[in-house]
Amino acid sequence: MKTFNALTAFLLLTALPSAIFAGTVSLPPQKDNTLYEDAAGQLSNGQGPYLYAGRIQSDRLRRGLIAFNVSSIPANATITGATLSMFLFQSGPGFNSGDVSVSKVLRNWGEGESNAGEPGGGGIQAEPGDATWIHTFYSSALWTTPGGDFSATASATTPITTASMTYSWSSSGLIADVQSWVSTPATNFGWVIRGNEIDSGTAHRFNSGDNTSNPPQLTVTYEVPTLGNIATRLRVETGDNVLIGGFIVTGTESKKVIVRAIGPSLPLAGALADPVLELRNSSGGLILSNDNWRDDPVQESEIIATGIPPGNELESAIVATLPANNSAYTAVMRGVNNGTGIGVVEAYDLDRTVDSKLGNISTRGLVETGDNVLIGGLIVLGQSPLRVIVRALGPSLPVSGALADPTLELRDGDGGLVISNDNWRDDPLQESEINATGIPPSNDLESAIVQNLAPGAYTAIVRGVNNTSGVAVVEAYGLN
Repeated sequence: MKTFNALTAFLLLTALPSAIFAGTVSLPPQKDNTLYEDAAGQLSNGQGPYLYAGRIQSDRLRRGLIAFNVSSIPANATITGATLSMFLFQSGPGFNSGDVSVSKVLRNWGEGESNAGEPGGGGIQAEPGDATWIHTFYSSALWTTPGGDFSATASATTPITTASMTYSWSSSGLIADVQSWVSTPATNFGWVIRGNEIDSGTAHRFNSGDNTSNPPQLTVTYEVPTLGNIATRLRVETGDNVLIGGFIVTGTESKKVIVRAIGPSLPLAGALADPVLELRNSSGGLILSNDNWRDDPVQESEIIATGIPPGNELESAIVATLPANNSAYTAVMRGVNNGTGIGVVEAYDLDRTVDSKLGNISTRGLVETGDNVLIGGLIVLGQSPLRVIVRALGPSLPVSGALADPTLELRDGDGGLVISNDNWRDDPLQESEINATGIPPSNDLESAIVQNLAPGAYTAIVRGVNNTSGVAVVEAYGLN
């Protein structure tokens, strides 16, 4: 138990406080329309340049409909902000000031080819597929309630005081609506826009998505769970049995990372006394190397600026900005003068605001027994679960002395067992999920686990069946 508890505690102590990957999108309307109060359901304005909301001078109601396609937002995103912006072109002669609300629509509706033109307040004959006062789609499907089916509780309300300006709606209700549409796209029917429905002559005319000037816009901010800090603990030997950590940077923008090789500060007996670290690219070319992290004044300054310099001056660290686009990197940890002992190699994402992330991580080393098994650590960042696959490879490795039959345990930040596996095809349900990832192990004796992991720290422990030893690789891939 000491083995994984010690590493997990170490990971938690060194977790970076920086933000997770965040994104912002500004979306145009996917469709919009106006519901014109009309018992026969013959009026619409699917392609018109304006949306109406409120009661017009002839004492008839108008309600706007608007919907946005949010499919560009990752399905596992947590929505942190949502703002609807609309330009108010004109208000009715009876309007002084008042609120305009938006409420979640509960049924799908259509935008046909009707166009009432300028100003369009009276509507025009509905075309097939148009929403009308009584139809969701003219003339084949009906609202349950004339005037539209929508939530009785407004998602957001904004006070309107004057025309010829842009108004915004932003609230926790809007965030909840967008979150539900991202999580369950089939429920995305947009919002109904409602003004003063009591007093005549108070209706508002907003620019629609078909207007070439100041069309509506939905701005959404979100966060996506991702693999953050990663670490692997292993006994560092000599020759081919040094500690080798690998990671891939996905996305389009370069990623700033710190890689650390930790030994003498580990709270363990038999720690590596003086590690040395190399960072190499996918072709094996040396990017940077370091023995003692304070040797290079420029690097020392950058390492201190990260807030997580090593705790011992004999330990190693490298700060580098690495190209993305699925580029692979390896961190090689050795002992000075072929020293041996337990070491930890780590990689931390220093800038999670750019369009790139640590897509998957792997470590190769000699698996022994007792405390000298292979332990990989990872931290899931974000507010929602991240689906991962963790693999323990041995017999398929093209190296001599490969571990013949690995076993794999996945444990949480308290050391509790989440799930374990010996041979990846043992459990039919897990086998199906592993195959669905497209990267199942190539040997039936190897181990793999697919799991949705809540944000937090985890360790993956690789041992040999019956206390056997050999070279193995432990890997973790973020799947969503």
